Amino acid sequence: MSDTQPTRRAFVRTVTAAGGGAALTAFLAACSSGTGGAAAETTAPFELPTSEVPVGGGVVLNEHSAVVTQPSAREFRAFVAICTHKQCPLSSVESLGAYCACHSSYFDIATGHPVAGPAQEALPELPVTVSGDTLRIG
Repeated sequence: MSDTQPTRRAFVRTVTAAGGGAALTAFLAACSSGTGGAAAETTAPFELPTSEVPVGGGVVLNEHSAVVTQPSAREFRAFVAICTHKQCPLSSVESLGAYCACHSSYFDIATGHPVAGPAQEALPELPVTVSGDTLRIG
């Protein structure tokens, strides 16, 4: 093998190190300090069937950085799905509210205000328009 070409082992080691570094950077960025306000500006509008949002619950849509809830029948709310404590993505909607698994914060599904855990700030709200059986968020 020539001196100008890397060995297979050196190539694999370099690619693995670069991938691990990228994964670590993404993880640390997700858990950095700050509020979720910037995420509200970057959430692009999207549509969702009303049937996908359970009454008294909600759904986390990580691909849109949004959590959409239905606190009572035909009352829909949407919030940025990034925890205001350490910027981790919300993971689910449970009996206590919208849940962040990073540090166990819960947010009220009607207001976005924290109800348990270390988070102190409410989730930024997103506009919701209901048209028939379709929600337009953002």
